[in-house]
Amino acid sequence: MKRTNPAKVVKYILTPFLLALFILLARESCHIFQAIFHPRPPMTMMGNLEMYEWTAVGIAAYLLLKGLLRRNLEWMETFSHELTHTIVSMLTLRKVHLFQAGERTGAVTTSGGGFSEVLVSLAPYCLPIFTYLLLFIRPLVAADGLWIFDILIGLTIAFHAVCFTTQTGNHQTDINKYPLAFSYAYIYTALLFNFNTILVSYWTTKNVFTAWWYCISGIFDF
Repeated sequence: MKRTNPAKVVKYILTPFLLALFILLARESCHIFQAIFHPRPPMTMMGNLEMYEWTAVGIAAYLLLKGLLRRNLEWMETFSHELTHTIVSMLTLRKVHLFQAGERTGAVTTSGGGFSEVLVSLAPYCLPIFTYLLLFIRPLVAADGLWIFDILIGLTIAFHAVCFTTQTGNHQTDINKYPLAFSYAYIYTALLFNFNTILVSYWTTKNVFTAWWYCISGIFDF
């Protein structure tokens, strides 16, 4: 009996599924932007955009200052990459044997099987762990100090965006060990889901967990 090539299964089944999911998430993004810019009942000309203003300040500050902090940021980018591998390994019940992070190189060794290997391998390219960490805490922050916290969130968003642009590429063994079409379909679909979740997490009636559910249920809301 001829054995099925797992790579072909990934390429011909999972990749089209991820592309379809990406389209549904993009539709959900349009609904989220509509809720932000054109709320009901109507508010100001900018809609609900003011809830993100301090986060935007944090993003701009990071982009302006990253040149001055370049040397330490190179290590931080490597550290966050390997840390994401490690955290997702533990969340998927894989055993972590080694963690190393240098200025330009790093390594994480884990053991375990199944689809969790895909989750671990591609996580650093689509999971903003520092942003999520702050979003988990955000509902507990006092209202008068929330603007400072939102600046910090903006810094992490910009940091992860820079990491994505500098680390993502065909040269990465995390990416090229799977069919490239699958790897990039997974990365961009996960990125869009996380983008939607971050936006919704700022809404007054939401937190990270309810934002996740909002984004997931919105996919199937036709």
